[in-house]
Amino acid sequence: MSTAGGPACDVTSLAPLAPWHDYEQPAHVVQFYAEDSFLLDKLSRFAGTALGAGDSAVVIATKAHRDGLAQRLRARGFDLTMARLRGQYVALDAAETLSEFMVDGWPDEGRFTTLMGDVIAKVAVAHGNEQPRVAAFGEMVALLWAEGKPEAAIRLEQLWNTLAKTRAFCLYCAYPMSGFNHEEQGKLLLKICAEHSRVIPDESYTELISEDQRLRSIAQLQQKAQALETEMAERRLVEEKLRRNQAELESLVEQRTAALRQLSSRLLSLQDSERRRIARELHDSLGQYLVALKLNVNLLKQAPARAELWSQSEELMEQCIGEVRTLSYLLHPPTMDAVGVVSAARWYVEGFARRSGLKIAIDAPTDPVRLPDPVELALFRVLQEALTNVHRHSGATEADIRIFRSSGQITLQIKDNGRGMQPEMLHCFRETGAGMGVGLISMQERARELGGTFQIASDGTGTSLSVTVPLPYETAPSQHGATRCEGVK
Repeated sequence: MSTAGGPACDVTSLAPLAPWHDYEQPAHVVQFYAEDSFLLDKLSRFAGTALGAGDSAVVIATKAHRDGLAQRLRARGFDLTMARLRGQYVALDAAETLSEFMVDGWPDEGRFTTLMGDVIAKVAVAHGNEQPRVAAFGEMVALLWAEGKPEAAIRLEQLWNTLAKTRAFCLYCAYPMSGFNHEEQGKLLLKICAEHSRVIPDESYTELISEDQRLRSIAQLQQKAQALETEMAERRLVEEKLRRNQAELESLVEQRTAALRQLSSRLLSLQDSERRRIARELHDSLGQYLVALKLNVNLLKQAPARAELWSQSEELMEQCIGEVRTLSYLLHPPTMDAVGVVSAARWYVEGFARRSGLKIAIDAPTDPVRLPDPVELALFRVLQEALTNVHRHSGATEADIRIFRSSGQITLQIKDNGRGMQPEMLHCFRETGAGMGVGLISMQERARELGGTFQIASDGTGTSLSVTVPLPYETAPSQHGATRCEGVK
């Protein structure tokens, strides 16, 4: 057997080739590469060594690699036409060959063994050597890897190893390094290497000539691996922090969503309650006056004119007009549109003190500077709701109200001398915005909508709350005038 050239499976050494019979076991080599030209140079030495030694070569590759290999072999003086005619050189298309034994995306062992076993057997006996050897190159595994089927590629490597137990050949596989550019592919690469008897790194390492260069390259790779490991650990910490932040954000969103739903439900309840109150006021006051007026009118129709009936009717009509005016003012005081919230507040406090029996003092600016309409309406509604709570729930006899401007903002403060609120309920409201009635929540939301703040404090001597709302730039100074309104006992 000829020993010209070098051993068919030694694709990196520049030393003279050893005879084929020096290899006691079939070799299964894997080559990683970055550039096609590097692969084709190594492949031409591999196949050319076998052909030069009088043995056979089987190439299962893409058309580009088959053509590139053929060009290099001819440049080295090999007559591939004659080698093909003798059956010494066989070139097959990788994709077509792969399709003949793949079943449902997985290599079928029986089909593979029959197909590739026959190919190896035919080229082995083609030239009549007593101990025929075959150099085989295959990149079907690389095609499977490129298709995103790494497990199928590893299985095909295993089938080649099984076939080598019954057929004598040296197999040379190749994978482009561009297919291993993700962290999770590291373990799969180790599995591929485990199926081969020799692993050859790409040209960035194999082209280093001296041992010193290779050692320096290894040290650099170790540094890069350490840096990558550190970076991965830091990234995992960042990802874990992001996951925690995301979980906290999702929890906060859920809490806010629940709070908004609760607020919406309570606001609807408040709206229904207000409608019932207005209906009750219309029925109990205005309705009664209208019924009495209707009776008087009927009596006037049936009897001679009586001065006292006309007088009563006139009085009832005045009361009806007064009740309608009061209800209208409570819904939206016309004085607020004309002269502002301070005037409307004074009017409301006076009437509320008379109806409730509370002693209420109000300290508010006397200057005519107007506030934005949304601010005036919000402050008036807060005042209404706060005094209603004082009257219904606090057991107070007095209340103090202050309205003042300072540092580009306006503040409404209301304090009573009632029994106060339970600390647990107050803490729950401050932390979650829940646990209280609709009134407090509506006051808080009115302040928030205007970019303001809502504060509440309570102890055994009473409850105080304040709403502060930012204002546009204003130049007029604030003056205060105190008014005390005493309810009728």
